[in-house]
Amino acid sequence: MIALVDASNFYVSCERVFRPSLQGRPVIVLSNNDGCAIARSDEAKALGITMGQPWFQIKHFEGSHGLVALSANFPLYGDVSERIMTLAAGLGPAQEIYSIDECFVSLDGVRGNLAERAHRVRARILTWTGVPCGIGIAPTKTLAKLANFIAKAAYRKPGMYPPELAHVCDLGTMDQPTRDALLEATEVAEVWGVGRRIGDQLRAAGVLTVRDLVRSDPATIRRRWGVVLERTVRELQGVPCIALDDAPAPKQQIACTRSFGKPVQALPALIEAVTEFASRAAEKLRSQDGRAGQLLVFAHTSPFRPGPRFSASLVVPLRRPTSDTRELVAAA
Repeated sequence: MIALVDASNFYVSCERVFRPSLQGRPVIVLSNNDGCAIARSDEAKALGITMGQPWFQIKHFEGSHGLVALSANFPLYGDVSERIMTLAAGLGPAQEIYSIDECFVSLDGVRGNLAERAHRVRARILTWTGVPCGIGIAPTKTLAKLANFIAKAAYRKPGMYPPELAHVCDLGTMDQPTRDALLEATEVAEVWGVGRRIGDQLRAAGVLTVRDLVRSDPATIRRRWGVVLERTVRELQGVPCIALDDAPAPKQQIACTRSFGKPVQALPALIEAVTEFASRAAEKLRSQDGRAGQLLVFAHTSPFRPGPRFSASLVVPLRRPTSDTRELVAAA
């Protein structure tokens, strides 16, 4: 059995921890250059704001609906993420951190009621970090992703799924009729790895729900859509095809970037920022026991603001691969 722990509206939830006045209000977090929405509260989603939507298209909600737009604070999000992942690791013996707000946890050898255990871990995460999350439990990664979707939707959209599945959904202990009813109530596009384009193709072929996809012939799926979707179908059928990666490969690139709250018009301020970001990159590099062979520095004005434009970048080859903060800062 595998559990997927997923923090809800993660960037927004982190901001609300330190600004409780944002609770119940529509909130979005903007990308590095404050250009588009990269996180939305449930209230913002209810306004029709979509992921990646440009700021200029939704700015009018500030006046009409009290929308709060915040610049991203990635160091804060990274710190909160580390705390959540540490607590989530208590679910089972092995963990794969999938993204900044998601992790898979192996439940092999864990005894007792897994749903009750997940509820306790979720409550601990909420109490110690202030960030809500959903937990899905199932025999495969793809099913765990689906269970997590059901757990969140049961809370956010009452009536869509049984209320007892809110926050934690364990597909592994359900009887077959109950599971089939859940799969029948879920659109095929909600499956991890399907996406919009393949979802449209599946619907055109008469595959409308997850249950329809589960009942499909894997060989036929492979001939028409390829081995990746075949693997997804087998995972939905309960056959593990994607292993738990509890030791992910080191990153090949590390980026530390940030937009400024106001225009930078003096060189010392820019040098200070570049120094700080290079120092952070060095810390991340050392944490994975890595070395850098070259370093890229870039700076540009926001494409969404009027006025003169500036954009420049430069790659600096290093004499020898290094993770030394002094050498990286000097090169930057």
